[in-house]
Amino acid sequence: MMPSQSHADLLAAMREFALESDRYVDRAAAVHGLHRTHLNALGFLVSPGPNAPTPGKLGQALNLSSPAVTALVDRLEHSGHVIRQRGQVDRRQVELAMTESARIIGRQLFMPLAARLSQALDSYSPEELALVERFLNEMTNATAEAKGNLQAAPPATEAL
Repeated sequence: MMPSQSHADLLAAMREFALESDRYVDRAAAVHGLHRTHLNALGFLVSPGPNAPTPGKLGQALNLSSPAVTALVDRLEHSGHVIRQRGQVDRRQVELAMTESARIIGRQLFMPLAARLSQALDSYSPEELALVERFLNEMTNATAEAKGNLQAAPPATEAL
C-alpha cells in the first residue's frame, strides 16, 4: 500500500524533527566537549527506572559491547560525570550514578530546548496534546517493532 501524500508529508516532518533533534544533541555535546554517546549514556542514567543502572544495562540500552561500555564509563568517570558505586542490595554489583556536576551541565544544555518545546506545546489544547502523545507512542512502538524484524542483508555475491 502506497502512503498517501498526507502520510508522506507527515513522515517527512517526523524525519526532519528527528534530524533536527540529532543536530541539537550533537551541538549540545560539542559545547561541553562531549560525544553523542556520552550524552546518550547520561540520558540513560538520568531516566527513572525500577532498578539501579549498571554497566551491563547501559551497554544493552546503547547497544555497546562490554569493552566499549567500560571505556565509556571510564571516560565519564574521569571527566567527573559519573561515579561507580557498590550495589545497595548486592555489594558485588557495580551501579552507576550521575554526579551533580553532570546534572548541572545537563540542565544547562537541555533546559533551553525544554523551554522552547514547552512554549510550542502551549498552543495546543489538552485534547490535541493527548492525540499527539498517542501518535508518538504508536510511532515509537511501530519503529521498535520494525527494528525487531530487521534481518541482516545477504552477503554480496561477486560478479564473475
